[in-house]
Amino acid sequence: MRVICQAGYSGCDHPKAFFWQGNSLSIKRIIKEWREPDTKLFLVTAGNSDLFKLGFSEISGCWSIREVSSSSNP
Repeated sequence: MRVICQAGYSGCDHPKAFFWQGNSLSIKRIIKEWREPDTKLFLVTAGNSDLFKLGFSEISGCWSIREVSSSSNP
């Protein structure tokens, strides 16, 4: 998964945009940010108004992206 983020001391302080199903989506708002062992997690609203959960593994350096809700599905 490809995520564009604001780099800081930890390497990925805040995601700014990501690629989902071949489209680049900007992040309108970070709703929640939290940590689990070895992972930084973000609940975000994307530019298309869909809700996503992004996770950054500090061990592998890889992102995971999961769509939580879609504005096209009521």
